[in-house]
Amino acid sequence: MSESPAGGVYILKIKVEYQKKIRIGALGKKDFTPGYYFYAGTAQRNLEARIKRHYSSDKKFHWHIDYFLAEVKLEKDFVFELPAEGECFLAQTLINNGGRTPVEGFGASDCSCGSHLIYFSLTEGREIMEQLSSEKDLEAEFYAAKG
Repeated sequence: MSESPAGGVYILKIKVEYQKKIRIGALGKKDFTPGYYFYAGTAQRNLEARIKRHYSSDKKFHWHIDYFLAEVKLEKDFVFELPAEGECFLAQTLINNGGRTPVEGFGASDCSCGSHLIYFSLTEGREIMEQLSSEKDLEAEFYAAKG
């Protein structure tokens, strides 16, 4: 797990190795193609605890991501010192770099985004977040976009 500030936003890098059908709470059963899925989330307090919770298998399900993580492999997390709306910015950044939204409404019930779960094929997704993090200053881009 990455070193975390007290609050901020994060991206979870999740690998699905083979075709799966997973029940995602109220969204129902959804099909998931093999590939990498990136989930944009926020925790403006206790960020480290939130990320640790995502790695845990012993938890009560509260969010869409809880149902998904129970069935797949969480590989890595990326943490950013951004306010809550930064999760929408990060999701959109992934979409702008070739990602697709496989499940409408996933993790985005409290905003106008279509989804906070972004899909890339196994080849495309292997290093996309690592590349974006090293090639761009995503925090600076967020604040520049806000004006």
